Amino acid sequence: MNLAVSEIQAFYAKTELGLLTRRFINESIQQMDPYIIRSREKEILVSYGYSFPYLERFTKDLSQTLYLMPEQQGVISSSSNYLNTSILIEQTEWPLDSESTNIVLMIHGLETCENPNELLEETWRVLSPEGYLLVVVPNRTGFWARSDLTPFGNGRPYSLRQLARLLSANKFEIIRTGAALFSPPAAKGFFLKSSPLVEKFCKKYATKVMGGILIMLVKKKIYAPTAVKLSASIKTPLGLLDGLIEPKPKPLPNHTKYQIIKENKYSKLNAIN
Repeated sequence: MNLAVSEIQAFYAKTELGLLTRRFINESIQQMDPYIIRSREKEILVSYGYSFPYLERFTKDLSQTLYLMPEQQGVISSSSNYLNTSILIEQTEWPLDSESTNIVLMIHGLETCENPNELLEETWRVLSPEGYLLVVVPNRTGFWARSDLTPFGNGRPYSLRQLARLLSANKFEIIRTGAALFSPPAAKGFFLKSSPLVEKFCKKYATKVMGGILIMLVKKKIYAPTAVKLSASIKTPLGLLDGLIEPKPKPLPNHTKYQIIKENKYSKLNAIN
């Protein structure tokens, strides 16, 4: 099931739980920042899904940000900045050149995609060599995947192992993993009020499988071409080795010239006058 983009937007903008969610996930992304290649001049950042609440730290030095939004979700305007563009797309067909960006953020996207392998193939295509992909998905073993209070309760959740296998199978190298949202989702009451304290404690001491969402930073892998063996590259033996590989007949005397004439399986020598 896909939530409408307006519902996701309302969760982050109009609920206290949404504001805390944004804060906690941004803190976890910030911990991965040293592992992400810094934005270069005139670089384009690509966002897939709904990443608006998490792009502030990435967009300061960028020339342009492209928000790719799947048609099942819908599209909204990114901002008044003409350099930021929202595009409604097919999930696995991106209107981008190959190797056109150094980093892709995928939030509220992978878990609702009907063909995750094809989506990751398309992501791999548009990334530059050794470009980075940052993925956020609901954790199968966490509380948030079981709740309808947040957008993370929709789609297919992943365990840490499932996500790692999926990304590795699509030619990505795992760089770092993280988690967030350790407190159960609640619109009000004790769990909501205590969530900042729980989040701080669990990020320091708890295992990642307890988080409501998983974060994985991966890098595009480029495989070197298969080496050709030297023996395979020499299709015919060198003339210097002909006699060793297949013995040659003894040279004929210099004073007489001969011509070899083959008749079926036999050969005979005729002297040339």
